[in-house]
Amino acid sequence: MTRLQFFSQQVIVLFVVLILSTACTLPRLGKGNDSVGGGQMPQVTLTNPIAGQKLETGQELKVVSTAIDSTSGIVRVELLVDNQVTWVDANPQPQPNEPYIVAQPWTPLIPGSHVLQARAYNTDNVAGQSEPLVVDVVVPAQAAVAEPPTPTGEIIAENTPTNTPAPLVDARAPATTLLPATNTPSPQTSTPTDTPPPTITLTPTATPTPGSFQATGLEPDGRFKDIWQKIGAGESRLGYPIGPELTDRNFARQYFERGLMYWWDNPDGSDDIWVIDSPAADLKSGATWNRYPDEWAGDEAYACDEARRNGEMGPIRGFGWLWCARPELRARLGNPRTGEAGSGGNPPFAHVQFFQGGVMLLNPLNNEVFVLFDQGDWLRFGWN
Repeated sequence: MTRLQFFSQQVIVLFVVLILSTACTLPRLGKGNDSVGGGQMPQVTLTNPIAGQKLETGQELKVVSTAIDSTSGIVRVELLVDNQVTWVDANPQPQPNEPYIVAQPWTPLIPGSHVLQARAYNTDNVAGQSEPLVVDVVVPAQAAVAEPPTPTGEIIAENTPTNTPAPLVDARAPATTLLPATNTPSPQTSTPTDTPPPTITLTPTATPTPGSFQATGLEPDGRFKDIWQKIGAGESRLGYPIGPELTDRNFARQYFERGLMYWWDNPDGSDDIWVIDSPAADLKSGATWNRYPDEWAGDEAYACDEARRNGEMGPIRGFGWLWCARPELRARLGNPRTGEAGSGGNPPFAHVQFFQGGVMLLNPLNNEVFVLFDQGDWLRFGWN
């Protein structure tokens, strides 16, 4: 071996050793179970029901989950059924390393296998999901085993209203008789049936801890700015705008017995429908809202007979498709109290602005702004 060959081999060996030693000091990459979006991922487990459990159609189930984050508090937990969000609970006092236990309702209506998951968000807006849990839904005659009791050792706090909330009233809309949503139309009666509406689990009204957001250099304008400053501006849980206010877009809104739907012509993708639950008639605040893509693509205005039976107030197009396709959502909102109204290609148009911790929606027809927080709760502001 020549001196040149020996020298070359030594250089190669030293180079390999240098690479290996450097690699050992680099941060580990691709560790998806520990970190998403720069923060630690919450740990979430489902404790009820159990995998493979047989459930009866029409029987409400409490899906119990426990979420915890060792460095950040849990701000909200979403229940997903077949990868679709069906319920959201907001934690009024998120604390690091403190478990947040919720019992979220789900009423299975379609026989077959269904996948349940719970998704939790911490104060850094980082999400973690439980392992998928598959249950079997059968008609009552096929049920082989009864639902097991709720596991012991869990603290489940519920605040269920004892009285039916008063109906939402649109002051600009004429009073209209509402037909009950039953299998057989009943034109002889002008009042809903005596069957009480499904109960809504309410989150305590204590204000969650504000988030710590960095200024983006943007501030809202007009009505949005007045409300933003009133709730604490950038120091609030809403944070700072992440983009300019979007205007001149078509919108529609419709009020229901226990909430409303708000549709918006999204310029950057599929159109959006916000569903805002309201346990109170004044529509001032609430603990639950969800956002869905508008997937209506048919020519038929009414998506189901229940919508058609409400006549002119029956939800149509995207509202009707969502109301008909999701029985659990229909049970939460109840029947429509007004017909759909909106811009229809003519002003006034919608105003929408996204923030670090939520979104603002303006409904110019009824002079109101909704502030939707990422924690799942919301506020409404109106003006004369």
